[in-house]
Amino acid sequence: MRRAKLNTIATPVFRIKFDSGFILLFALIWFFDESGFLAALIPSMLMHELGHIIFLHFFGARPTKLGAALSGLKIDYSGVMSDAQEMLVALAGPAFGLLFSFLCAWFGRLWDSEYLLMCAGLGFIINIFNFLPSEPLDGGRVLGFFLRALLDEERAWAILRGAGLITATLLVASGLYLLSRGLGPALFLAGLWLFILQQKKSCK
Repeated sequence: MRRAKLNTIATPVFRIKFDSGFILLFALIWFFDESGFLAALIPSMLMHELGHIIFLHFFGARPTKLGAALSGLKIDYSGVMSDAQEMLVALAGPAFGLLFSFLCAWFGRLWDSEYLLMCAGLGFIINIFNFLPSEPLDGGRVLGFFLRALLDEERAWAILRGAGLITATLLVASGLYLLSRGLGPALFLAGLWLFILQQKKSCK
């Protein structure tokens, strides 16, 4: 979950918005997907976001919008939370996602279900990836909360951006190595995506 905007309007209506780039990417993956990748990915993503939403309600905030763009998913909410509460909300997404992954793995073995095992594998990868110390990932948000609690805003931002660039660079380098071994472009593309997002944030 990316850091959400504050909205203090009373009794807000929950909305879902998909950007055109996200819709195009989704359609392309759906069209070319012959392995059931997308069908296994969607439940893992929904459980991840459900974790964020449950903890938002627990802390008295109300989700107002779920947005999907090429930069990722974002939940906007109304209400005010402390940094500690926002940190727990950020951690709740990967935590729920990993729990869902472990349950899928257990039931997948119990019922000999390839689909559930695929859900488990994809869910585990996505939620571990979300713990990386790079915004807009949840791990980057948590690191940002810690840094802002210990340092002034400028130094915290500089360290957070440095951590994001290092993380993206390591992913790109590892992805290039895997590509050279014929193991697919997934890690390289993930690192490139993170690297582009770091550059966009630095230009704001």
